[in-house]
Amino acid sequence: MESRWPLKILKGPATFRTTHKLDKRAWQSDHSSMNMYELIAPYYDLEHAGYQDDVDLYLNYAIAVGSPVLELGCGTGRLLEPLARRGIEVVGIDSSPAMLARARQHLQERNMLKQVELIEADARGLHLNRRFRLAFVALNSFAQFTTRQDQRAVLAVIHEHLLPGGTLILDLPNADVHRYQQADGQLFHQGTWTDESQRTIVSHFIAATNDQEARVLHLTHFYDIHPQAGPLSRIVVENELALLSQGEAELLVESCGFQIGHLFGDYDLNPCADSTPRLIVVATRDSA
Repeated sequence: MESRWPLKILKGPATFRTTHKLDKRAWQSDHSSMNMYELIAPYYDLEHAGYQDDVDLYLNYAIAVGSPVLELGCGTGRLLEPLARRGIEVVGIDSSPAMLARARQHLQERNMLKQVELIEADARGLHLNRRFRLAFVALNSFAQFTTRQDQRAVLAVIHEHLLPGGTLILDLPNADVHRYQQADGQLFHQGTWTDESQRTIVSHFIAATNDQEARVLHLTHFYDIHPQAGPLSRIVVENELALLSQGEAELLVESCGFQIGHLFGDYDLNPCADSTPRLIVVATRDSA
């Protein structure tokens, strides 16, 4: 799940009605149960509508290497739109029908649907019979694969779908999750927004539990929906983030047939360090 980070910490118990709860990783397919984003797609869209911090990163690389471009975990199309607007041929993959429906709606409203192909699929078993010059997994989405088996499966899929010498970009959490790791039992306020279409106020809170041994961060997301003149309701969903060190990320990517080109620590492309907010891996596919 793409996610921005908390504004403040709230302490003390919450006393709201829970309407849904499930534990599913964001854009992975699980046909036995509802995908996490089938519940929160409208609120995800509301929360990320104005987020632009990483757009130039992908736009500049896409322009440099050329079409076609593949995004795994495209969600509601936040990054597909600016790429398509610049004439980049782009394919977006996600396993959530609700997220893809919103992406399709946004693209259609902007007359860009013909420039983007949207595919519902599990990233671990994708087979498109075509290759790309650039593939990327944005804003923490790769970290939601918490086992080495799944991580390697996704990287193998990307390797299969990149042209020799093609570019891979992974955007992973780094120092920006330290406050989560150090705040077991506390509640973070992610933000509050007004949904004009539904005449509701939506607040997003996150509680985190850090599993130091497994190097996994367990996140519980609370979406509080307050309609005008109506009762407050709450949707609760859970997911996990793998916490990869710089060395672990390098070894993992290199072991899957890529050569590391750059390790950036933020969207201004400064070098990665323990204190930088992001771990952005830029690598090239081998020629084999």
